[in-house]
Amino acid sequence: MTVRRPTAVAVSFGMWLAAAGVLLLVSVLMGLKIVTVEDALRAIIEHDYPAESVDIRERVTELVALVLVGGGAVLAAAMAGFGTMLHAGRGGARFALAALVVLAAVHAHLARAVAPTIAAAVLPVGIVIAIAASVAMLLPGTYGWFARNRR
Repeated sequence: MTVRRPTAVAVSFGMWLAAAGVLLLVSVLMGLKIVTVEDALRAIIEHDYPAESVDIRERVTELVALVLVGGGAVLAAAMAGFGTMLHAGRGGARFALAALVVLAAVHAHLARAVAPTIAAAVLPVGIVIAIAASVAMLLPGTYGWFARNRR
């Protein structure tokens, strides 16, 4: 007996891909404007840690910029991958995606402080899409779809 994929799962899959696309777009925009991101980070670090040496502040600036830009791309890839697993009926992907929403929200909160204006404006859209996808994947009508793959 084949169980038809619930509409909520298909919609959730599409929203996960959209959220991943938004996160990737933000990472690309931040990467293209890396000088702006580093300048904003440098200003924050110089204000909060004036006693540190210039060399230490520069290394921290570069490392945080790398984590913010690269972290967004990794989160986007993970969302797309686990979203695909969700679409295939792997119920365990729901737990990973729920954790990714939290990580993406933390990433967005940190990135908004230093992201270029357009990237900072788009980031909340991606988080709202991911939250909506989380709700859709947990609707009661989806349980039969995920239960069929339990072994």
